[in-house]
Amino acid sequence: MSFSINYAAAQQANYRTYSSVVKLSAFQGDENYQWENKDIVVFLDYKNGDFLVRLKNKDFYNKLHPEPADPGEEQEEREFLFKGILPIRDIINQKSNSQTYDVELQLICDDLRMNETVNFKLTISRPGSSSQNYRIFMLQGILYNDQLNLPLFEGFNNEIELFINFNGYFEGSY
Repeated sequence: MSFSINYAAAQQANYRTYSSVVKLSAFQGDENYQWENKDIVVFLDYKNGDFLVRLKNKDFYNKLHPEPADPGEEQEEREFLFKGILPIRDIINQKSNSQTYDVELQLICDDLRMNETVNFKLTISRPGSSSQNYRIFMLQGILYNDQLNLPLFEGFNNEIELFINFNGYFEGSY
């Protein structure tokens, strides 16, 4: 009985995500700071397009940038979620090698009572020589310092560019 339950779960179709990374680019005056973190969680539900990215406050931290004015404020670990719905049917049925969509994701941090809408450009590439089921996802958006007021972005100019990139492979049948 246990075997059939495991077997059925193994046969379920899903989008497996891997090689995920968040990259940030911010200016402090004329100086550009760029940093990335590859230790993030990305989930994409192939049935309804539900999309979720889990980040911790450490994912926003740039070691090259000076400490925030109150370093104790960011000692507590906080979770940030980017949630939304991606156009999953278009993604699965994509025929062109590259397609771009405008999507809105909610940036949520319960600890900070934050729920902000962030606009992203979503580019999905289907490499020509690879499997029909393989996609490269690239989201690019702007975080506004004056709206978010995150201590780790203190001292940076208002616009902070955020990239969320990951690979996805559809397993199963539609």
